[in-house]
Amino acid sequence: MKNLIESLALEGTALTVALAPALPVDARTLTAATAIRVFDRYPVIDRVIMVTGANKISLSREQVERLLRSETLAKPDGNQWRHAVALIAALLGG
Repeated sequence: MKNLIESLALEGTALTVALAPALPVDARTLTAATAIRVFDRYPVIDRVIMVTGANKISLSREQVERLLRSETLAKPDGNQWRHAVALIAALLGG
């Protein structure tokens, strides 16, 4: 992941991550996984914004927590982790 990051910016309670234009993984999946981890580790951050090329994907803590609560995945691990990431990525897809 580190080699994909071009820059990080913290503005207020939002973390913006600028990524390389070409990603080896789906940007929605990467955003979902990043948001889950960031929100778990840094309670002060309320929004994660991933920027790659001209695309910008944003997830709020509220969106992620609401989905995780609805799926009873408060602290996902193992298969639950993959399921949580897939659910949130699907939310971003439409």
